Amino acid sequence: MKRPPGQKLTLSKIDAAEAQLRAAVRMFFEGRHLVPIYTLANAVREVVARIGEHRDVETVQEEVAKGRGITVAEMIRPLTKTANFFKHADRDATARTDLAENDVEVMLFLACHDFGRVTDGMPIEVQVFEAWAYAATIKRVPDAPLRNQQLIRRMIATFPGLRGASDRAEQKKIGLKIMEQALLDRSLEMTIRREVPAKNTKRTQA
Repeated sequence: MKRPPGQKLTLSKIDAAEAQLRAAVRMFFEGRHLVPIYTLANAVREVVARIGEHRDVETVQEEVAKGRGITVAEMIRPLTKTANFFKHADRDATARTDLAENDVEVMLFLACHDFGRVTDGMPIEVQVFEAWAYAATIKRVPDAPLRNQQLIRRMIATFPGLRGASDRAEQKKIGLKIMEQALLDRSLEMTIRREVPAKNTKRTQA
């Protein structure tokens, strides 16, 4: 029996990163297993970091590393160590590692924010996650920079009940509900810059 042709996609690096990021955010809000979320987010982080080099865009991981006076490689070493544990078994196949939910949130936030920086746009799922992350993690709005306080208050207002939720699982359910509503609003769709120029060889690497 001749099988019908299967799905075939022609993708750019940014197309692939967007698809991975959208899936990772959905899995996060749905409360799925942490490992695939972390793995997808790290893959996006790596891709957009390289594309940032081509576009001469400073990623948030570069910005943070510079502020700490260390290299990007030093700063992300714990993140990549965990990611490599999930990909390889050539050194110690019996090893174990710990993965905290907070680590997954940090990796996902890095991937989401840098995707936005590098492409000048975000899919709706990513927009919702970034707003959710600010609303869920900033304890006191007055402690944030004054220029950001109004925006943060708007983010908090977008997720009714989020800050009073009993636990992270409940906060994720609220995020999922808002994301599903947002996906129905075509006005929230952003243009994503998908072309990648030749590498800027003049840029000084971190």
